[in-house]
Amino acid sequence: MRFPRFSFALLMTVLLLAFGGCGKQPVSIEISTPKLAADRLKGVTPGANLFFTRPALIALKEKGPADLEKRAAGYEAVLQNPKAWRELDRRERFSAVLLTGDPAGFRSLLEHLHKSPDWTLTWLDHTSYLFERAPAVAWTAAALDDLKAVFASHTPDEQVTMRVQAAQRLIAIGEREAAEALLKEAAALDANSAAVWAASASLHAACGRWDKAAEAADRALAVDARYWPAVATKADALYAFGRFSEALTLTRKLAGATPEDGQNLALHARVAHAAHAYREEIEVLEKIIAMSQSRALPTGSWRVFLAQAYAADGRPEDALAQFQAALKEPELPPQEKSFAEKGIERIQSRMAVF
Repeated sequence: MRFPRFSFALLMTVLLLAFGGCGKQPVSIEISTPKLAADRLKGVTPGANLFFTRPALIALKEKGPADLEKRAAGYEAVLQNPKAWRELDRRERFSAVLLTGDPAGFRSLLEHLHKSPDWTLTWLDHTSYLFERAPAVAWTAAALDDLKAVFASHTPDEQVTMRVQAAQRLIAIGEREAAEALLKEAAALDANSAAVWAASASLHAACGRWDKAAEAADRALAVDARYWPAVATKADALYAFGRFSEALTLTRKLAGATPEDGQNLALHARVAHAAHAYREEIEVLEKIIAMSQSRALPTGSWRVFLAQAYAADGRPEDALAQFQAALKEPELPPQEKSFAEKGIERIQSRMAVF
């Protein structure tokens, strides 16, 4: 079994609160918090009929009860598990869902809500997605004009930041044409922005245009050699080209510089696997599993990957233990469950010979 073939670089969206010259001036509350999305909540009470992600807390604490932090922590367990989220929704009957922060952290829920006939995307900005239970008036790309108007009087840096971050959110839901238009505007405002070129690289990666993705990533890195989203996209492109050793050199730097970023660690593990650097893969997968456990997140899929790495490194007993642990998780995808079961059979049959 190979690592999923989607672009990890695309999933590495972060809240870029400052870049270029932003540090020279105070950052506005509109750019640095989900204020605009929170202001659109009408008749929805955090802690009652609103589901939200932890980064939204900064804009919700004055609007809800004192246990919002506890609720946010509990909600994290279902962000990558739509089935568990639906069970929670049946109990809580949410009226709205506010997804703020890195889309990689709630990718599965975002995809579920975006496809569900029961939910409507009613707002998108540079920090957040807001879904409301249908029927509701759907967001369209034309609403981006209203978002631009909000920032018309802000600094050029903030206007660029808004466009870059909003474009990343558009890419994550397949609105590539709108994302490209925003990034062209951002480049017109600042053609020497690492963030703009890194986001453009992500857009090309999402479309499978790996040559252009690598070129845009190189332009970002020419501005800032340590701009990690661009490093990630370049590594992802090298992986697509089959240049695994070169990609591994980059992901080693990436993982070392961002040791708590799960998406960057996942990219490093995927590249290490392709480069047959199994001991590096094992080390990073063990760290990902530990991080997931600390946040009460599922680990089954990661354990399947880890079992493969142990097997490739000549450690069948450790591989067997990881396959067995993976099968104990009820939400393990069917394909991975089948792979784990067959892996156990293969390992046990070989052990029986000896």
